[in-house]
Amino acid sequence: MIDDIFEKELEDRKIFRNLWVLSPHYVPHELPHREAEARHITKFIAPVLRNEKPCNIFIYGLTGTGKTCTSKYVTTKLEQLVDDPTKNPNKVKVRIVYVNCRAHNKKYQVLMRSLEDPCLNDESLVDTPLKDRENDRLLGLTPGELYERLKKVVQGNKLNFIMILDEIDKVKDLDDLMYLLTRINDELKDGHVTILGISNRIEVKNRLDPRSKSSLYEEEIVFKPYNAEQLTTILKQRVKIGLQPDVIDDSTIELIAAFAAQDGDARYTLRLLQKSGELAQNVNRSKIQIEDVKKAKLAVEVDRVFEAISILPEHQQIVLYSIADIISKGSSYKKLSDMPAGILFSGEVYESYEHFCRKFNRNPRTTRWFREYLNELEMLGLITLTVSGKGIRGNTTLIRLGYDPKEVKAIVSRSLGLD
Repeated sequence: MIDDIFEKELEDRKIFRNLWVLSPHYVPHELPHREAEARHITKFIAPVLRNEKPCNIFIYGLTGTGKTCTSKYVTTKLEQLVDDPTKNPNKVKVRIVYVNCRAHNKKYQVLMRSLEDPCLNDESLVDTPLKDRENDRLLGLTPGELYERLKKVVQGNKLNFIMILDEIDKVKDLDDLMYLLTRINDELKDGHVTILGISNRIEVKNRLDPRSKSSLYEEEIVFKPYNAEQLTTILKQRVKIGLQPDVIDDSTIELIAAFAAQDGDARYTLRLLQKSGELAQNVNRSKIQIEDVKKAKLAVEVDRVFEAISILPEHQQIVLYSIADIISKGSSYKKLSDMPAGILFSGEVYESYEHFCRKFNRNPRTTRWFREYLNELEMLGLITLTVSGKGIRGNTTLIRLGYDPKEVKAIVSRSLGLD
């Protein structure tokens, strides 16, 4: 009967107890295998408890290595401490803003997102950014005016203001943003601004002007990938909280960890666990089996590829499309007899890229940009690059696609609306 559809849905929760626990945004009460990194971050930001400016912090590591989770864990502990009068007798004021720079990828957007955050606009503060603004919005202000409002709220309230800038490498005008945020402290008489930058790319600082680099005064922490044993610990922690009792055996948990250990990616591990549970639940079973995990692996891999490709800038997607198209149709370049199938020369890929840019009404970028696109695609694991060595068309770059070319073409076509 249609009347009891919600009751039936609640009764059918044989696998999951709390799906939020499997989310990458969930911050557990304990952080397995990230205690040392948490202590490092704590050490670097602890000066705020003495109203002193800490160093800026840059955290690096591959996707799913716990960078964001650990940062949020430590800063949440800091907020809890300063909110406790018995532990904060000097009434030190700390405010922390988290900004996802993939979503807010320009200096203006980062400033806007920070100034609109509720933590800078609560009733305990004076001179809040939204005060006296119509509709509680800052739209219409210039970046310079946003900067002045940030300076005013920090100084007027003597704030220790920490900005967590996640995926900081996605900010297009990063140099301008870093220069602004580091120089603001020179103009503040009271309070200060601290940057906690998180990135998958350790070379992100190479984009900065020497003036910006010199004013950062940053500490760096690198998060290593998890191994299979560590991923097993993480899985068991989440299973205990997020799944019903006795729905998965230790051997099945270890299989999930083993599948994910190649990348050391805890996010992938949790997605694999969730997908395995969904497959079991869909056939009305009350236990996750090894076959569920194997099927889930295939499904999650497809999801990962789609997610990785669909969020790329369009020119990188066109480069991928060009590679996939050549492999699908066969290369027109004359290959050496001992060259494996599926290996392409960078020159032929660039020619194909130019062709598809014209076909899709885009202006092709220069070969310098093209090389950057290839390097970024390799970093994401979508392609593999190898320098040919002498004798094969000089020193050229050889390209291999990491996924099924038909699948890649279909994803790019859907993402860019080419169908």
